[in-house]
Amino acid sequence: MEVTEEQLYDGVCVILNKGDSLNRVPKTHRRLITPEIREWWHNPNGAMRWVADHAVSPLMGRWFGSMAENGQWRLELHQASHGESRAGFWFTCPDIRGAEVSPPVGKRPSNQLPQELAEYYRLIDYVDWMGFGAAGGFEGGADHTPLTNYAYEYFGDSVDPASTYIFGWSPCSDMIFYTADGRGGWVCHENGKVKLLGSVLNTIDWVYGELLADRCPDYPYG
Repeated sequence: MEVTEEQLYDGVCVILNKGDSLNRVPKTHRRLITPEIREWWHNPNGAMRWVADHAVSPLMGRWFGSMAENGQWRLELHQASHGESRAGFWFTCPDIRGAEVSPPVGKRPSNQLPQELAEYYRLIDYVDWMGFGAAGGFEGGADHTPLTNYAYEYFGDSVDPASTYIFGWSPCSDMIFYTADGRGGWVCHENGKVKLLGSVLNTIDWVYGELLADRCPDYPYG
């Protein structure tokens, strides 16, 4: 077990590898060991295989399958000084971009999820490919922010900002979105341009395709 300072937030990160004991986690971080985290701890690669076998899109299945077969993992328990905290399993694999993955927690967002996205969040919660405190990843399934919270004059592909919600980010704060009717894509942080990628499942598949190609998913400027 390793105890380190958080790189971007003041606070402490507890890192556990195979062979460590959850019972030795400091009291400050024990509450982060939820029943879901404990269940995955018994066989993290097996958990990845289960997600791969039930994935909602082909490239999502390939990414999780690669992590199940060839991935190395560690459990990270994050606690920032200002109170933000979370726990997830960081997976790495040769020639594929890794990420920290959290098991599903059973929480539901305040807005109505499209059925396809609800199925996704029954498998996992957040997926973070940049690290705690940095933008870049899929958010967990609770409390997604509508586009109306941002004062852009949206243009490009047509969406209704009031029924369009953010569920992911790039490192430079481009936004991954879904609509109440099940579409998905990106919003450019520079000017509010909307780029649809098809359905929300097409969007999820596109993101995992970028991870499989060892790239950081970002707004498709090209």
